[in-house]
Amino acid sequence: MTIAILGGGLAGLSAAYYLKREGGIEKNQSIQIIEASNQTGGWIQSWKDQNTNVISELGPRTIRGRGKSANNTYSLIKELGIENLVRNVGIDASARYIFANGKIHQLPMSVWKALFTVNQPFTKPWIYYVLRECFSSHNSKSISPDVQNNDESAYDFFCRTFGHEFADYLISPLLCGVCGGNSKQMSVKFMFGALYEAERKHGTVGLGLLKEQLSSILNREKIKDTKGTNIVKPPPSVYYLDGGLQRLIHALDINNESQGIHTNLNTRCTELHFHENGKGARIVFSNGKQLECSHVISALPAHNLASLFCVKSQHSPLTQLLKSIPMVSIATVNLTYDDPKVMGPYKGFGVLSSPLEKLSLLGIIFNNYIYGHSDRVDLTVMMGGYGFKEHFVKNSKCLSEEKLADTAVGHVKRVLNIQSTPNTYSTQILNDCIPQYTVGHYERVTKIQEYINVRRLPLTLVGSSYAGISINDVIFASMTAMRKLCK
Repeated sequence: MTIAILGGGLAGLSAAYYLKREGGIEKNQSIQIIEASNQTGGWIQSWKDQNTNVISELGPRTIRGRGKSANNTYSLIKELGIENLVRNVGIDASARYIFANGKIHQLPMSVWKALFTVNQPFTKPWIYYVLRECFSSHNSKSISPDVQNNDESAYDFFCRTFGHEFADYLISPLLCGVCGGNSKQMSVKFMFGALYEAERKHGTVGLGLLKEQLSSILNREKIKDTKGTNIVKPPPSVYYLDGGLQRLIHALDINNESQGIHTNLNTRCTELHFHENGKGARIVFSNGKQLECSHVISALPAHNLASLFCVKSQHSPLTQLLKSIPMVSIATVNLTYDDPKVMGPYKGFGVLSSPLEKLSLLGIIFNNYIYGHSDRVDLTVMMGGYGFKEHFVKNSKCLSEEKLADTAVGHVKRVLNIQSTPNTYSTQILNDCIPQYTVGHYERVTKIQEYINVRRLPLTLVGSSYAGISINDVIFASMTAMRKLCK
């Protein structure tokens, strides 16, 4: 019998890798990856301009190296034999900027500077917001039971705890950059779980985090290798892969193929039927062919999986739950300038735009500083997100390549004061590319999993729709799910 993995993106490929590694395959079983497009990788696609040698990324371009899931990703990279491709981000890529009140502002790089000096667009030093939260009456003991025991929006949470400036000038731009999301809709319980739990457990966020930090220091253990003897070198705090993140996809493809895992490209699923009593499933393809399988691992976005169930399916409650996880679209424009002086004084990772500016702009990434290039300027302008329909879909002319480029150049002129015309540009529209973890997301995912478990459906869910959008989140979720499946 076959174990079918729907979707050949990072989630599907890493699920196949871990399923094989964990020994979850019997002798008479095979693994098949079903991918609708003509290549694996999903949104992780890298390409090089042959004239400028500039590496462009369709989706993410860096990987964070701190935390449990980050250590897992780095272990995978080493297991795949591509550790030699790991590169630290450029030394000049540490600064971050916020565009607010019509001006660009550098976020403080020092904790002490942030705490004890006024850094625009904030009107007070951050110690004011910290003390406000610690000694305010608006702690977990005084808020309503509905908020205390359940979820609330990230915007409401930070307005209630640290004040409107913190929500408007820090959290809202951050969520725009991370997931194209609206802070007034995004779940604080999911997006800022540590802060949410700190307030619930200790009454205030600040004191709660301090207690948790002291506890972790007292109980910290050294990271050891699988033998438990030598200290393993941790990954860089932020890094990329030489040649682009698609090198990770290629390495997974090669490894999976060597393990007998077959990938079916240009193969679109149209229907998914589960047999009674959890005894396998039947997949119907667009060419009319069918595949009987013992188990299905879906790495598809939740709404795509929902579309595979028949309208009159007995699993309509599951369909509705899957459809309740919204998605947003992103428009990206890569701009290159041959003159490195056009950037002026700005060096860093990039700039995020405050939603108060009411622009289609989410942020601008300074690729040349990330990759350490000093001979040119290479920018990626991100637009849309939760405002994609308002800014682009309502006026279809805005979706033309020329209009997208003009809009991006206008943002660069406004934010970075670069008045020059870019030497080259390329545009991409990523439709329904990022799931939105809106208020109640944890509860929705729990209900989805309970439905699957109660009915003993031969279905395992992986991918960014459920447990996080970062590369670390996706790989770690696949690893965790495959270990559970193998048990």
